[in-house]
Amino acid sequence: MKKICFAFLLMTSFGQAQLLYQISGNGLTAHSYLYGTIHMLPKDQFELSNSLKRAFDASTTLAMEVDLNMSGAEKIALAQRVLLPEGKTLKDFMTEQDYLQLKMYCLDSLDWSESKFDRSSKLKPMFFSSILIQESMRKMASYEMEFNKMAKKKHKNVMGLETIDFQLGLFDQLPMETQVDMLKNDYNSDLQTFDTLVACYVQEDLDKLNVIMNAETAAHPEFNELLLVNRNKSWIEPMRIQMQKESTFFAVGAGHLGGTQGVIALLREAGYTVTAIKQK
Repeated sequence: MKKICFAFLLMTSFGQAQLLYQISGNGLTAHSYLYGTIHMLPKDQFELSNSLKRAFDASTTLAMEVDLNMSGAEKIALAQRVLLPEGKTLKDFMTEQDYLQLKMYCLDSLDWSESKFDRSSKLKPMFFSSILIQESMRKMASYEMEFNKMAKKKHKNVMGLETIDFQLGLFDQLPMETQVDMLKNDYNSDLQTFDTLVACYVQEDLDKLNVIMNAETAAHPEFNELLLVNRNKSWIEPMRIQMQKESTFFAVGAGHLGGTQGVIALLREAGYTVTAIKQK
């Protein structure tokens, strides 16, 4: 699950396999830009190219999957949404053997205390999974967080293509057994697949990234349809409206860009010219 949630996306050709794009045509009076992010990666592999900075600076508004700027009340509501129903923990949704294996992984491999595991076990599987990767890779960086800071510093507008509440509602539509199964795959893989995803991302190989992600979701087609395909389609109209108003820098997970149902293909179908920009 984390491999898709944070990616979220080993060849080095620069044709279709890139992360930064210029959007033009179809009546636009100013260029907009599209960048594929990975939601978390090791700090020593985090980089903002000059091409990326120029595209960001040339845009009036930053648009991400969700607006990270939340009020105190919104943060409290979010904290409640990521929890299992009152009185429930992951133990109620996993076999005894799977739950024990997860606990031993957290205590032995991540050096968690019993109390930390007990608190975290109240999280829904999707969010427990995100904690695993953060704990496994402590020195992390986030493109979304960095872009948000840059936008504040440069006094740019910030918007979301969807709300956090909508996004969490999508996660809740996944059957609990699917979420648990994907969580089990995460700690059993011990992050090896995630390392491969990061390598593909750094090398800007969208094609191989899509192959890995499709393989990861093959057993759970509802995940791919709900959290990737449907969202890609839903973003095109708000992108169109926003681009008509002003130059916008769109930053979404790289896993949403490629493929016949990815954002790049959908924008081209809508009449836009989407041109890859080599980062340097």
